[in-house]
Amino acid sequence: MNYLYFFFISIVLISTINYVQYKFNFLIDSREKHKIKLINKIPLSGGIIFLIYLLIIKILFNSYISINIILILSLFFILGYFSDTRPNFKPILRLIFQIILIILMLHICDLKINKTNIFFIDYFLSINNFNIIFTTFCILVFLNGSNFIDGVNTNLTLYNIIILTSLANYQFYFDLKLLLIILSTFCLFNFFGKCFLGDNGVYVISILTSFIVISMININYLNPFIALNLLWYPAFENLFSIIRRYINNDKLDKADKKHLHTLLYLSLNKYKISSSVSNSLSGLIINLYNFTLIFLSMKFINNNQLLFLILIINIFVYVITYLKLLNNFKNLSDSNA
Repeated sequence: MNYLYFFFISIVLISTINYVQYKFNFLIDSREKHKIKLINKIPLSGGIIFLIYLLIIKILFNSYISINIILILSLFFILGYFSDTRPNFKPILRLIFQIILIILMLHICDLKINKTNIFFIDYFLSINNFNIIFTTFCILVFLNGSNFIDGVNTNLTLYNIIILTSLANYQFYFDLKLLLIILSTFCLFNFFGKCFLGDNGVYVISILTSFIVISMININYLNPFIALNLLWYPAFENLFSIIRRYINNDKLDKADKKHLHTLLYLSLNKYKISSSVSNSLSGLIINLYNFTLIFLSMKFINNNQLLFLILIINIFVYVITYLKLLNNFKNLSDSNA
């Protein structure tokens, strides 16, 4: 398998799609909805690129990728498209559609979480309705958490690269290295602010990663507890943001700039680093930490005690770092007042 060949295909694909989007003014983000933007017009090309690339490796290179998962990803792309282009798309309506599509995926892809190694959950997993609710909840938390962390360049894409790299040597339906090539190429373009995922891209890559992680654990009989260590960051970002907004009486459906990556970005700006550099550097710093702890987790994949300890360390480091950055942000705001 010539991976260099696929790398050049990825560069041509992304460049072509971006050019077409510019030419026809299709899915161009100029509203600065909630992410940190550097210029006014950036193509939201993530979902289009990933879907086309999956079709390429399925049709042209005879790779076994289920048409069912491609169908589901296409439906999530459509949902993400409306989220990107309809400012008044109500969050509760978007959430309902997400739940419907996740349940549809569980049904047509025969996907479920067989085991968690958490006894009080495993006791009920054999009950089909409970399994559907639990699996849907897990994917839903990861999906919306992924949307939260997609606020600075490379953050979400690089995080998914780390997850899939850690699983790439295990047996799966298709060669994960092919998917890693397109993700790495997109991450390179994203690093320089040439394209963004958009909600359409966030939905596609997050659902695909959820599908891969659950399927990979089931196929290879991996310790299911590892899923918590692999997916903790977006999931905890989601739950932490909900709790934070509830305590502060902030609206849950309104985007804000008080996420970890945003506070880190603002802190880096204090050192007179250019916005373009501090934007991408924020994602790199966060994922350097994530890479280290995920690497350790995979090394001790069969040790639940150590995996749990690593998970607790992740949460502790997140909260302490967040509070420190938030305090710096308040001090900076006071000094500028």
